[in-house]
Amino acid sequence: MDLESVAESENVSTLTEHVQHRANENISTKVQLQDRSERQYGLQDPQESPGKLAGSKADLPARVVFSEEDKLKISKDLIDLQIETSKMKEHYETENFELKNMILALENRVLELELCSEKVTGERDALQERLHALETSRKELADEYIILKSNYLALGKELDQEV
Repeated sequence: MDLESVAESENVSTLTEHVQHRANENISTKVQLQDRSERQYGLQDPQESPGKLAGSKADLPARVVFSEEDKLKISKDLIDLQIETSKMKEHYETENFELKNMILALENRVLELELCSEKVTGERDALQERLHALETSRKELADEYIILKSNYLALGKELDQEV
């Protein structure tokens, strides 16, 4: 999107320069025509100059109309480019908004998973403690069983001896 923005900016600046260049050409042409008409009026026969002056005056509106048409075409192109730029900017902003929403949703999901992981870790730790307690209890019971069995066997031998 950034390259497109740069390209659009360059197109806008190019068109702006083109419009300024045309305006400068029109001003230059107008000055040249005025100089020419002044020279013709001042240097030539007064009877001859009205005909040439009329011809140059007739030529001037045609050039002005042509330059006005160029200005209008350039202005239209510039406006079209601005519309396209606005559309692209709107598309970029919409896409940016959607991506930010997606990022927020994913961050929310990560937080949920971290909370779930903490809960599972807590449960695992509690179960490990319970397992350790059960193993300790089992060992104590096994030791007691061994002691009781050895006492039983000893009592059984004593009984046999007495009998």
